[in-house]
Amino acid sequence: MPPSFNQTVSAQELRRRVLALAEPADQALKDTLKSHVPYIEQVSGYIIFSGGKRLRPVLYLLAAAAAGSQGQGRHAAIFEYLHAATLLHDDVVDEAGLRRGRPAARTRYGNDAVILVGDFLFSKSYSLATEVADHRFVTALTDCTTLMAEGQVLELLFTGDYELAEADYRRVIQAKTAVLIAASCQMGAIFAGADEQLVESFYAYGMELGMAFQMVDDALDYVGTEHEFGKPVGHDLGEGKITLPFIFARDNRDSAERARLLELAAAAPTDAQAQAEAKELVRRAGGVDYTFAQAKAHALAAQEALAALIPPDGPGEHLETLLALAPYVVERRS
Repeated sequence: MPPSFNQTVSAQELRRRVLALAEPADQALKDTLKSHVPYIEQVSGYIIFSGGKRLRPVLYLLAAAAAGSQGQGRHAAIFEYLHAATLLHDDVVDEAGLRRGRPAARTRYGNDAVILVGDFLFSKSYSLATEVADHRFVTALTDCTTLMAEGQVLELLFTGDYELAEADYRRVIQAKTAVLIAASCQMGAIFAGADEQLVESFYAYGMELGMAFQMVDDALDYVGTEHEFGKPVGHDLGEGKITLPFIFARDNRDSAERARLLELAAAAPTDAQAQAEAKELVRRAGGVDYTFAQAKAHALAAQEALAALIPPDGPGEHLETLLALAPYVVERRS
C-alpha cells in the first residue's frame, strides 16, 4: 500500500528539499537562457525569473535521481521553458494583467513580443532535448507538447460552454496542465536510462499529480486570495472558463437553482455582482469541497503509481520526496 497522507516528510523538510533542488534548476536556466538577440533574454527573464515554484524542473530532477541518475541537471531547464512559454501565450489569450504578483509580460512588452518569445522558449526546450542520446527523450517531449497544444485549443473551444461535461473538463486539464508534469517525471526516468515499465510508473505518477495540482488551482479560484496566488482569483467564470467546482454545483442542484447558476454564469463576464453570486452558490453547493476531494483522490493515485518501487527497507530520499509531494499539492494554498 502507498504511504498515507499522514506520514513521510514534514512540510518544513519537504520545502527544504524542494528549495535545494530548485537551486540547480535555476542555475540550469541561467546557463542555458542564451540568445543572439538580447531582447529575447530580457523578455524571457522577466517571466522565468519572476518567481514560481520550479515544480516541473524539480520533479524532473527527483525522478532522474530516484531512477538512478547521477548526472547533472542542465536539462531541467526544458520544463521551465515550456511552462513559461505557455504562461506567456495564456496571458495573451486571457488578456491577463497580472502574473506572479506583478504586471504580466504582455503589459510591459506587448502581445507580439511575448508570443514570439514564447515560441523561442518552445524551440529552446527542443534544442536542449536533442543533447540526450536516448531517442525516447525527444519523443516524449514531442508527445507532450502536441498534447499541450491540443489542450489549449480545447480550452478555447470550451470557453463559454456552461453545459461543459466533467469528462471534457478532465480532458482539458489533462492535456493543458497534467501532461507537462507527467513528462517532467517521465523524461527524468528516461534520462536515468530506466526501462519502459519504470518510465511508465513515473509518467503515471506525474499525470495523477498534475490532475490534482490543476484541480486545486481551480478550487482556489473560488476560495483563494490574490495575495496567495500572485494573480487575480475568481476570474475563471469571468473569462467563461467552466471548471470542476462549477460543474459539480450545476449538476447537483434542483432545476431552479441550476437555472439560476447558469444565468449568473452567462452574466459573469460583464457583471461582477453576478460573478460573486455565482461563486457563492458554487461554494454552498459543495463544488469546492468536491473538487478538493477529487484532487486528493488523484494525489493518492500518484502515490499508488510509485508504491511498487518502494524497497522493503523503505524509500530513499528522492522517492520519499516524490511521495510526500502528493499531499503537499493538495494542501497548498498558492
